[in-house]
Amino acid sequence: MSWDSIESRDFLGGVPAHQLSATRLLSSPDPSRHHIEDPPELYPFSEEYANENRNGAIRWGSRFGPAHRPSGVLECFRVCRSRLDQYFARRKIERGLRLYMQNEQRQAVKVWLSALRGVRHRTDKFALLGHLYKAYMDFGKYRESLEFANRQLGISEELDSAPMRAEAYLNLAMAHQNLGGLDRALSYARHALYNDCGGGSTAGFVHLTVAVVSMELGAVSKAMDGFMKALGVAQAQDNDVLTLQVYVGLSELWRRLRDLERSFGCASRACDVGRGHNSLNLNTRHHRNALLQMAAALRAKGELGDAHDYVNEALRLASVAGDQGCYARAMRLAGDVYRRKSDLGKALRHYEVAMGAGQSLGDRLAQMEAMDGAARCLDELRLQGRICNCRPLEFNTRLLEVATSVGSKMLVRRVRLRLADIYTALGDNNAAARQKRAASAWAAPTCGRCREPLAERPEPLVSLPCTHFVHLACMPESWSRRSNRGSGECAECASPRARAPPPAPPAPRSLPSQVDFPFGTPPTLRDSDINSVLSDHSSQQATSSV
Repeated sequence: MSWDSIESRDFLGGVPAHQLSATRLLSSPDPSRHHIEDPPELYPFSEEYANENRNGAIRWGSRFGPAHRPSGVLECFRVCRSRLDQYFARRKIERGLRLYMQNEQRQAVKVWLSALRGVRHRTDKFALLGHLYKAYMDFGKYRESLEFANRQLGISEELDSAPMRAEAYLNLAMAHQNLGGLDRALSYARHALYNDCGGGSTAGFVHLTVAVVSMELGAVSKAMDGFMKALGVAQAQDNDVLTLQVYVGLSELWRRLRDLERSFGCASRACDVGRGHNSLNLNTRHHRNALLQMAAALRAKGELGDAHDYVNEALRLASVAGDQGCYARAMRLAGDVYRRKSDLGKALRHYEVAMGAGQSLGDRLAQMEAMDGAARCLDELRLQGRICNCRPLEFNTRLLEVATSVGSKMLVRRVRLRLADIYTALGDNNAAARQKRAASAWAAPTCGRCREPLAERPEPLVSLPCTHFVHLACMPESWSRRSNRGSGECAECASPRARAPPPAPPAPRSLPSQVDFPFGTPPTLRDSDINSVLSDHSSQQATSSV
C-alpha cells in the first residue's frame, strides 16, 4: 500500500497524496488536539504510587484517603470486614432500641450483646454499653450493670470526654446506690457533677441520686434540696422519666417524715405521669416504682385493701418483665400490708422471700428493709408473749450490723431503740443504757421553729425555702406566703452547725474501679417462729368459728 493510493480526506485532512512530503508526515500533531504532553487522567504517576507498586501492594485510591490505605490484600480484606461489622452493629443497635421501646427488653439485650462483638467505633460502643446498663438495671442485675458502667468509664478516659465521663460516673453512682454502697454512690455522683458540662438531664439525675442517698443517710434537708434541684432540671428539660422519679423520691421522703397526705399526693403525681400522654415513651420499670410508692403511701394511711391491689399489680408487672429488684421490694411491701393486718405468719413468709431475693441480687437496701420488717414482726410476737426475747435479740443485732455497714442512720436509731427495749425486758439495764446513748448520737430531724423532733407521729409538715422542715402548726402568719418566708427565723439555719462551710469537691478520677461486697448472708427465719404463729392463728380461727 503506497501513499499515492490514499485518497480519503478523512485521514489526510483534504491534502492530496502527491503533495505530502516526509517532513509533513513526520511532524508532530497539533498539541491543542492531542494532549500528549499532559499527564494521563486515569493513572497519575507519583513516587508514593511507584513505591507501593514496588513493594507489591495495591493502590487503595483516593476514595478512603491515605489513612485507610492498606499494605496488602489481607489488610484490604480486614478493613472491609471491619467496616461491614460496624455497619451491621449499628443496624443491630437501632433494632435493639426499637425492641426496647416496645418493652421487649430481653430480645433487645440479645440483639445488643450480639452487636457488642462487632462494634468498632468507641462512641458507638459507649452508647451500646449505656443501653445494656439500663436494660440490666431494669432486670435488677445491679452487679452486671456495674460492669458495663466501668467499661464506659474506661472508654471516656481513652477519649478524654467530659460528658461521657459524667454519664459513666452517674451510672456508677446509681448502681452503687441500689447495691447499698451509699458512700461510693455519693462520691461518684459528685464526680459526675464535676464533669458535667450542662445542657442536658445528667445534672438532674445526679441531683436525684444525691437526694436519695442523703435520704438514706438521714440528711433530710439535703435530700429535699436535691429533689428540688432535680425537679427544676426535669421541668426545664421536659423529662417525664426524671419527673416521675423525683415525685417517687419526694413521696418516700414525706412518708419517712410521717406527713402522709403529702406522701400520698406525690405518689399520685408519679402515677399520673406514668399514665400520661407520654407514658409510651417511659420504661415500665418507672411505672412499677410508682405503683410500689403508691402502695407504700396507702399502707401508711391505713388503706390496706388498695395498697394490696397496687402491690399485686406491681408483682404481676415485675414477673412479666423479669424485674427481680422490683419483685423483692413488692414482696417486702406485701409483708408490710400483712403485718398491718396482724397476719404475722404471711408477713414473715413474704419478708423471708424478699430477703432471699435481695441477697441474690446484692441489693442491700431491699434486703435491709425486709430484715427490718421481719424484726418488727418478731418484736410484736415478743410483746405478745408468743416467742422469747432471744430470737428478736439475735435478729436485731444482725440487722444493726447490716444497717451500720450501709450507713442508714435512721434505721440504726430505730434498731438501737428496739434493742434497748429487749435488754430492758431481759433485765440488762447497762446494755439498754448503752443502746440508748448510741441511738442519741444521731440527732433526728427537728422542727425549724419549735426544735421538737419530727417523724414522731403523723402530722402535716411544711418545707421552707432553706430546705428545712417545720410543723404546719408552728408556721407563723408572716410565712404564709412563700416570698415572705426567710431563713433568718429558721432555728436550724441559725444553729452553729449550719454555718459551717461545705466541704470542697473531691478531685476527679480518684476512685478505685474494684468493687467489694462485705455484706454477708442474712439470718434466716426459723421454722419454729413461723409454725408458732401459724398454730396460734389457726387456733384463733377455730375458736372464733365455735
